[in-house]
Formats: sequence, structure tokens, C-alpha cells
Amino acid sequence: MKRIFQFFLFLSLLPVPASGQKRFNEIGAVYGAIRSMTPEAYKEAYDEHGIRWIEAWTGNLTGGTEEQYDAWIERFNTAMKGSGLKLWSVHLPFTRKAPNDLSDNRPEWREATLKNWVEILDRATRIGKFRVVVMHPSSEAQISDEERPQRLENLRQMLLRFIPLVKERYGAVVAVEDLPRGCLGNSSADFDWLVANVPDFKICYDTNHLLGEKSHAFAARFAPYIVNIHVSDYDGIDERHWMPGRGIVEWPKVIDILTRAGYDGPFMYEVTPRNDPRGSVEYMRSTTDSLFAQYALYQGIE
Repeated sequence: MKRIFQFFLFLSLLPVPASGQKRFNEIGAVYGAIRSMTPEAYKEAYDEHGIRWIEAWTGNLTGGTEEQYDAWIERFNTAMKGSGLKLWSVHLPFTRKAPNDLSDNRPEWREATLKNWVEILDRATRIGKFRVVVMHPSSEAQISDEERPQRLENLRQMLLRFIPLVKERYGAVVAVEDLPRGCLGNSSADFDWLVANVPDFKICYDTNHLLGEKSHAFAARFAPYIVNIHVSDYDGIDERHWMPGRGIVEWPKVIDILTRAGYDGPFMYEVTPRNDPRGSVEYMRSTTDSLFAQYALYQGIE
């Protein structure tokens, strides 16, 4: 009871900018966290578990037939209708089996990626108005220090075209996600260069991808550029996509940084039962309340 009181006291004391912290306290989830893509499951996620926003994976909108795309879009729209859920973001694919890498050293692969992603986003307009387009700066790769400057330059050139295209064609922003291991975008150094060299650059901050630095340190460095977050926890050895509290992320610091920066987006969980037995919407509201109560204590509210 004391923690609940502290949590709501904390909320009452927060400054609420025109479009900031209020949404930050709303919960979002990747659609794989909901038990099934059905009207019953989606309405349950909203009514019983407090989920308000959803991020759609667009891998279902590429590599198939028009009939398959139509069927998936119809299923998604049927599940969403009347549920109360709203579409926040769409996540572009990053598999190496198809053109999904704007940083690739092959010019023809970069051009094919741009074409593929535009086709995907055109299809995605049929599932609703998305505000954020999440993309990986590279496919899974072990990029050497020698190769990294060229890969960053490749990405820069393509983002100079892709960012304004997404804004003009879809009214959305592109959010480049920080990545783990040897991928492009696996460090603050890569993002320092991108921020300095790409106009209108924005970030999707994945809390469990920073393997060479503390997660909250990355957030502090790039807070003004963060327009989307992927919430999950990890052990610092590799990405895990655990529910918060199981790993090493210092959540009061993360919440403090994003709150002070006026982060204007939902608390978007990227956790599924495949990664964590508790990685479903049933646990997200209580976990969020606990994290914000911890933040209230961190702020010295008693």
C-alpha cells in the first residue's frame, strides 16, 4: 500500500508538458507479447492489463504474396477494431536473407533495401497511422573498426533520403535503434557520428542492447533524440529481452533521464513469452507501477 501511495504521489508531482510525461506513463507492447492476434486477446490486453499502444512487426508484409499480405492485414485490423489499442510504431525487418540494410557496402543492396522498405511501409498504412518507423542501422554483422567508418557513411547517405521520404510520405519519424554485438550502432561513438552528420536524426533506445556501456549512460547522452523506447532487461553479456527487474538496467536512472528530457512516447515493452516466462501483457502494468515507484523513492519522495 505504501508503494502504491508513493507511486501516485510521484505522478501527481511530475510536471506534465503538452505532449510528454503523460504518455510516458502509458504502456505499449510489441504485438508478440499479446497471446494471440484475436479481438478477444487484444481487448483483454486493453481492458484487463492496461496496454494502450502497440508496435507492429512488418516482417509479415514482405517476402510473401499479395494474398498473404491481405490476410495478415485483415487479421491485424480485426484484432485491433474495438479493442481500444492504438498503433504507435512499426518495426522494419533486418534479416540478411533479403535487402534490409541501408549500410551495406553493395550499392545495389542499399537501393533494394530502400525499395523493399517503402513497399513494406505502403502496405503498413493499411493497418493504421503509425507515428514512428523503427529501423536497425545494419543487419546482424561483425563490423570491424576498419570497416565501420564506411558503413556509417553508407548509412548516412541513405538516411538523407529515407528520413525525409518517411516524413513526407507517411507523416512519421525514422528511429534508428541501438544494437548489440558487432552490429553498426553498438556504441555511443557510432551515434555521436550519426547525430553530427544526419539532419533530423532520431533514436529508438533499446534498453537491453548496450553491451559496452551502461544503458542509462547511453540514454543520458542521447535523450533529446530519443522518440521511441524498447523496454526490457538483460545481463550485460548479450541481449536477453527479460522483464525489467531481472537484469542489470538501473531503471530509476533511465526513467529520470527520459522524464527530464520530456520523452514523448509510451513505455513500450519489447518482451515476449519466448524470452521470459513473464514476458506477456499480464505483467506489464504491475511491473511499470513498480518501476515508477522505485523512481519515486530514487527521487527522495516518502
